[in-house]
Amino acid sequence: MGRSVTRSLLTMIATVALFGTAGTGVMAQDLVGAPHPAHVHQGTCAELDPEPEYPLSEVEPVSPDAEPGAVEVGVTSIDVSLDDLLAEPFAINLHESTENVENYIACGDVVGTVVDGTLVIGLYEQNDSGYSGVAALSTTGNGGTDVVVFLGFGLSNAAAEATPAASSTTASEATPAAVTTASEETAVAILDYSFDGETVEIPVGTTVTWTNDGGVIHTTTSTDGLWDSGIMSSGEVFSHTFDEAGSFEYICTLHPVMTGTIVVTEP
Repeated sequence: MGRSVTRSLLTMIATVALFGTAGTGVMAQDLVGAPHPAHVHQGTCAELDPEPEYPLSEVEPVSPDAEPGAVEVGVTSIDVSLDDLLAEPFAINLHESTENVENYIACGDVVGTVVDGTLVIGLYEQNDSGYSGVAALSTTGNGGTDVVVFLGFGLSNAAAEATPAASSTTASEATPAAVTTASEETAVAILDYSFDGETVEIPVGTTVTWTNDGGVIHTTTSTDGLWDSGIMSSGEVFSHTFDEAGSFEYICTLHPVMTGTIVVTEP
């Protein structure tokens, strides 16, 4: 692998390790189990072809004496270019074990922006497994693709625990806060490790556009499943239109200490 790819992969390891220690209360012993089969499938996680297209190496569990926050890793080189993987719907899918291969535990669609020859995607929890993580797909010199999967237990719980619980505090009491006047579009900048304006108040019908102005990858992800940008590289944008009044909390799933709230009011 190239030097820039190696740096990207080390960043992913650090990111997932941070997730694994962010208040999950999950010790390494809880992560130990059977290796997880992994494959590239045609289709999306929502509509997955059950027959694997490209087998990946099994994701090996951590050892019993591993440090808290240790992640499980699988490394594979497959004979297909990254451009071909992006040309039609593909997804990376992980299974509980060889014995329970029909139980999917994490999945991620192969979509996004390639940076320095590497595409990073999120692997999202399936079937209440408790497992999630990231995968890095990198172009090789012979036209193939290196696939490195990082999987951890309790990452989704870490994101949920890092999100402040809903309370009776009003938007005007929250600090810092950015309150907009009636308009049809509002911009929110994603900084390196915070959202510019933790609380934004908008009228119903407004479109909020997030722009990653930071130097690292981020997401804007609703805690109630209303929207999910997927991984956003520096400079990428994502928009969502709010058609109903309410208070909507969101996080960056890669850095769950980053939180924000969109307060939508009737005109």
